[in-house]
Amino acid sequence: MTVPLLDDDPFVLPLPTPATPVVLPQFVASALTAHLNTRYSATTWHTSPLSGNPSAKNGSINWRRCPEAFVGELKLAAWAMINGELRPTFVRERQRLRSRVSAGTIVSTVAQWMNLANWLHDRGIRCLADCDQAVLHDYGQHLSTQHTVRTSAQAVLAALVRLWAYDRLTASPAGIGRPPWDEFGIDDYLPPASSGGGENQTEPVAEHVMGPLLVWAMRMVDDLSEDILRGWAEGQRLMAAGRANSATPEGKAALLAYLTPLIEGRAPLPTTLHRGRPHFAREYVQGLTGAAKSQMNTLLVREGLVAAAAERPGGCPLDVPVTGTIAGSPWRDTLDLGETDHLMIHLGTACFIVIAYLTGMRPGEVLGLRSGCCPDPEPGDAGRTGRHVIHGKTFKTATDEHGNHNSAGADRDVPWTAITPVVNAIRVLERMVPPGGLLFDKAAHDVAGRRPGTGSLKLDTMRDRVEAFIAWANAEATARDLPAEAIPPDPHGAVGTARFRRSLAWHIARRPGGLVALAIQYGHLRTVFSTVTDGYGSRSRSGIHDLIDVETARAVADTVIGLNEHLAEGGSVSGPAARRAIKAAAKAPRFAGTVITAATAKRLIANEDAMIYDNPQAFVLCHYKRAQALCHRDGVRDTPTLDRCVPGCGNIIRTDEHAVLLRERAGFLDKRVAFAARPIGDRLRANAARLRDLADTHDRTRITLKDTT
Repeated sequence: MTVPLLDDDPFVLPLPTPATPVVLPQFVASALTAHLNTRYSATTWHTSPLSGNPSAKNGSINWRRCPEAFVGELKLAAWAMINGELRPTFVRERQRLRSRVSAGTIVSTVAQWMNLANWLHDRGIRCLADCDQAVLHDYGQHLSTQHTVRTSAQAVLAALVRLWAYDRLTASPAGIGRPPWDEFGIDDYLPPASSGGGENQTEPVAEHVMGPLLVWAMRMVDDLSEDILRGWAEGQRLMAAGRANSATPEGKAALLAYLTPLIEGRAPLPTTLHRGRPHFAREYVQGLTGAAKSQMNTLLVREGLVAAAAERPGGCPLDVPVTGTIAGSPWRDTLDLGETDHLMIHLGTACFIVIAYLTGMRPGEVLGLRSGCCPDPEPGDAGRTGRHVIHGKTFKTATDEHGNHNSAGADRDVPWTAITPVVNAIRVLERMVPPGGLLFDKAAHDVAGRRPGTGSLKLDTMRDRVEAFIAWANAEATARDLPAEAIPPDPHGAVGTARFRRSLAWHIARRPGGLVALAIQYGHLRTVFSTVTDGYGSRSRSGIHDLIDVETARAVADTVIGLNEHLAEGGSVSGPAARRAIKAAAKAPRFAGTVITAATAKRLIANEDAMIYDNPQAFVLCHYKRAQALCHRDGVRDTPTLDRCVPGCGNIIRTDEHAVLLRERAGFLDKRVAFAARPIGDRLRANAARLRDLADTHDRTRITLKDTT
């Protein structure tokens, strides 16, 4: 049902009828959720038809939460917001507003309208016409005491401006007053500015957590996936065969031959868990023996197998080869039907972790990928094969030609670059979903079929699955006596999904050698991200590059402040850049209290005098000057490549702590000499001597703050 706009004003919508769709047909973005579209008279309005994002939650507006006196007025304004748009002149005068907004913003906006309605109701006001500018001023003052974060307070006030604007675009305006913050300014209704909010404030996953988590995820993808996929396929084949079998004498004979010894010997019976309780695996047995359901049921009743299975639960082994290993040993003697569902879920979760972390994609971008998104590269003119790239969509910043949010996402102009572990994860997912389908298609990944829904898995589901994967990995580590491979709790709580992107930027900026056992992958990633036109992000270094710049600037700030404190306490430094570093450290207080955004990070990185980088793997600091850097022989870069640190570089600084660490490392190498073959021992001994010589050089040449004043 299409409702035309009024002829005399194209922006004013006519009055809907009780049977009018909540979302008019021309605004239904996804055929997958079109069936959720409700009627205007419904008490619950679904906004899912507005969204083309496969991982978006199925949002709704529940009018039972609104005071009855305001339901009619707010429904009309909400319907206008869903199906209409603000005038271009209105939007141009208010830079923060768009003429149309996303489904999620609609839900949150109407929630703020209901909050206002409840506040008005508590004060005896029963219609929006009585909510004039003076009343809205009081409500704005009330809101300023409820919100401590400036950005969230701005969102609430903007929602109320929308109520006033859309009320005037209905055929029967309620007459709410103009919010005073729209006319006279917003600052008086906001808390003080702060640095809170956004992914820059998301805590990275701790290094001692991310390391083993990524190891287990890659192990699942690279070493165990073949076994899991084979076991799942065999389990599905048996179950399907068991349901389709016809009654034959041969099937009955095979059934008796299989079960009679187990019954007479009171042996464990094949069972699977259902809601935590063992149940006789009848379809598994039917698939194994060729028996029909009627033949199975007769035997179940006659022998009391349902009760017996609860008393003597046993496994349902699958006849598939097991080739995967954990720590060099087979990870299973045989796969069991009862664990295939959980293993498939954990495999999909492992793929998500690998892709999300090693690309830096946002979670919604990962969940929006489709089969075929990462084709094998074709050889170039010189016969060299290029890198794998991932073609996908961006959702957070996607807009249409009018600047409005595009819920279906927009194709990235520059694809993501994929290293080998990511490609492996995508290939595994492509075996789990139909060709061309979403890699995290809900129908394929909800293997138990317990939750209704369409599109991809949702973010809250994936958050739960990441925590379940960690629990599974820890159980495996305990069972195999591998305490060093357990994933410890993160100090900032659940790992979730949104922290992987920030964690990648943090580790690239602060741990150039990568995590344990992952140095090769990190080396590839640093190459990928340093090539603007070939790597992740856009041609203007946006996206993950901005986040890496922020983390780099923060790491530098920590390093400069630490060096300043070291020198103030009487510590010393040595190296070609020692005097430059002392001058730079003297300006450390300027970093205190600085809010580092993408823009300020770029300015800091461009200031060579301020930038001192820590390289704990090489036991040096780097006061980076591009003109004399030896780590970049192939071109000029904005920042050093710390995993290519070259002895003798003019940018090197060492502190007293570095000298201590050099001697400790030399002592460790000396201990290894006793257990090494002679050629290796000679190299270890020579390396230890070199480290001690560097420490001795520091002691001979070190200078303090007093030496430069």
